[in-house]
Amino acid sequence: MKFKIVPSTQDGRHQLLTTYLINDTLAIDAGAIAIGLNVEEQLRLRSIIITHAHLDHILSLPLFITDLLDELREPINVYATPSDFEALQQYIFTPRVWVTLETLKNPWTDLISFHPIRSGESFFAEGLKITPIPVTHTVLTHGLLVEDEKTALLFTSDTGTTDHIWQIAAKCDKLRAVFIDMSFPNRLTELARLSCHHSPMTLLTELPKIKPEVQVYCVHLKVAYRDQVAAEIADLNDPRIAVAEVGREYEF
Repeated sequence: MKFKIVPSTQDGRHQLLTTYLINDTLAIDAGAIAIGLNVEEQLRLRSIIITHAHLDHILSLPLFITDLLDELREPINVYATPSDFEALQQYIFTPRVWVTLETLKNPWTDLISFHPIRSGESFFAEGLKITPIPVTHTVLTHGLLVEDEKTALLFTSDTGTTDHIWQIAAKCDKLRAVFIDMSFPNRLTELARLSCHHSPMTLLTELPKIKPEVQVYCVHLKVAYRDQVAAEIADLNDPRIAVAEVGREYEF
């Protein structure tokens, strides 16, 4: 299984917006798809899963859809909870902000095909089994267990201290890596707790819940604090924990 954090800043190091690309055709979240992917890469993308409707996870979805207006011959599959899809319709795809979903079509096809997802109910997208698992955030948010025949990857999305996702992960024998929210440095741990994110300090409370043979990659580092968080992760001196590199293609 291939994985990449899609770049969203000019220098390529920082993760301002959130999109994770799996096997070139599946995106987890739509923050950066119209920014960090070229046109050829965008055309290979067939399905998008929205973990929650916060702006950094959905920002470039309307740009992506309209940029490909003349190119698409079948709709892009968008997987989201009914409440998140309603939020997209009410706040993003409106005449005041962009265009309505009803107008997003070309002579050949609708541009979006919506697929509702629900907590704990697995579904298949791009040949992968996806299980949405609720995590601890300020709004309903789902982490995702992504599986093929041999490998599984776990994405927490935005979360603070949580439990259910680790209980599910513990039952998955083919889990190879966890990608965990690591937004703030230790000096802002209280802010991390209040906003339901992690700092390296709170990561230490989650590690015992993760199987020891599983690699842990830190993602979603806030741009202003990236270097601080990366240094504090390095200071943990734990070979199983690393900061995932933006733009690098990982293979599991």
